[in-house]
Amino acid sequence: MKFWRKASLLFLLGLGFGLLLHGLFSPAQSQSNDVVYLLRSIDRRLESIERRFESVERRLDRVERSTDNLSRNFDYVRDWNAIRVRVVK
Repeated sequence: MKFWRKASLLFLLGLGFGLLLHGLFSPAQSQSNDVVYLLRSIDRRLESIERRFESVERRLDRVERSTDNLSRNFDYVRDWNAIRVRVVK
């Protein structure tokens, strides 16, 4: 076989092998990118849910403090009424 035939055969063989490898690994790479995108999307969603949950927790704490204040005020009014009733009697 002449040199140029061997060279062209090796070139075509290398080209075929390269295309085969590209066909095998390229979808895996794009699939990997899709998985990374999906995981980042899930992570962003979880962070958003966590921020909302913390906001709701803060609101519940404020409501709890407000109800505690109201309860103390009612206790104070009851105690004051009890004192007033004792004084009047």
